[in-house]
Amino acid sequence: MILSRLLRYMFVMLPSHCNRLLLHLHLTEGVQQRIMAAKDRREEIMPEALEITTIRGAPAPIPSEQNIDSLFAAFLAFIDRSEKTTETYAKNWRQFSAWLHYQGIEAPTRDDILAYRAFLSSEHEAICYDPLTGWRHKPGPGNVPMQPACKPSTIAQYLRTVAAFFKWTAEIGKYPNIAAGIHAPSIRSDTHRKEALIPADVLRIERSIEATAAAQRTAAAEAGKDTAGRVQRATEQGNRLRALFLLAVCCGLRTIELSRANVRDIETKNEQAYLYIWGKGSSEPDTRKPLAPEVKAALDDYIQSRSDNPTGSSPLFVSTGNRSRGKRIASTTISTMLKHAMQAAGYDSERITAHSLRHTAGTCVMTISGDLYITQKYMRHKNPATTEIYLHNQTEGQEADIAQRLYSFYHSEAKPEAAAPALVDFIKTLTPAQLDSLRAAIR
Repeated sequence: MILSRLLRYMFVMLPSHCNRLLLHLHLTEGVQQRIMAAKDRREEIMPEALEITTIRGAPAPIPSEQNIDSLFAAFLAFIDRSEKTTETYAKNWRQFSAWLHYQGIEAPTRDDILAYRAFLSSEHEAICYDPLTGWRHKPGPGNVPMQPACKPSTIAQYLRTVAAFFKWTAEIGKYPNIAAGIHAPSIRSDTHRKEALIPADVLRIERSIEATAAAQRTAAAEAGKDTAGRVQRATEQGNRLRALFLLAVCCGLRTIELSRANVRDIETKNEQAYLYIWGKGSSEPDTRKPLAPEVKAALDDYIQSRSDNPTGSSPLFVSTGNRSRGKRIASTTISTMLKHAMQAAGYDSERITAHSLRHTAGTCVMTISGDLYITQKYMRHKNPATTEIYLHNQTEGQEADIAQRLYSFYHSEAKPEAAAPALVDFIKTLTPAQLDSLRAAIR
């Protein structure tokens, strides 16, 4: 159907370019002659009648001055995406490109895409490029080759990039869409891949951050030299981590949003403090988030403890290193800092990361409000289906309670005191004669 529409458009709208466009479709000479003959007779063109198979068959030849990687560079220049999204596309492509080079594949086919998916889905040796030896397996600790196994979400992300690229190459006539119809591993959309914390966990992590900061200040004060500078740095680092943690777990900010924030994004109106957030898909801070007084106080403590004399245009969260002092902290660094803080408090799990704090905020807002719309607005979800994940968390809690009650129900006969405590208390008040009468009645 798509090819039929394309041919109709070529003949009706672009007759002068028809011959050149036919060449880009990589059709055989015989097929091209039949198409042109039908065009001259002004007949309807049906791909089935032409027996066209080359458009989904072997890959079209790539010009000698080009290769797959150079085509992908052109693809990145063509797509209208944000800088962050473009970087993600490039990162995902490097994985596929490394695999192609290591396998010695210059003109991939559909079977190669399927083999790449199988490679990602199983435990495999990581590949990297060495300028001296070329493509090789990436070594890990002890120079032992790393053998990661990609998660379904990672595989899906890698394959989306590959699919988008080959769809584009087919549209411009440079390479057939060899990734069409190839599916990534299924990912459940009704659950969250990161665990949410409960209020007791949040309080424990916050206290751990405060205790660690106090210990670092004490150690700095006992240093033999540059005592004042060490104390100041320890204070700034402790205040920074606490402010990051509170914004993530109380306001649901993503690490990229924490990294993008500037000092001037904080403002107070009618005694209510706000932080303007530069969220996903936006080109500037355009979403106002109310701050609890305690969160605003934590931000004030951090800003006042900074040694770089910040102005309104300064990044809100900056490095304290000697070479990078006052420079914006990357989102990956923030993620690592929060992860280490949770590990220090005893929460060390692959499913508990910096994003778990945002997930915790959404789960707790849903518990407090009981309103899906309020939770959606607070978490800034465009799709209500994303917010419904937090309903799943509530259901899990209810199911755990039912599981315990069901077990107790099954075992209530063995433990009558747990099933009917009032009845047990009443029996204990009976006299021996009354108990004999009761036994006789039961028999």
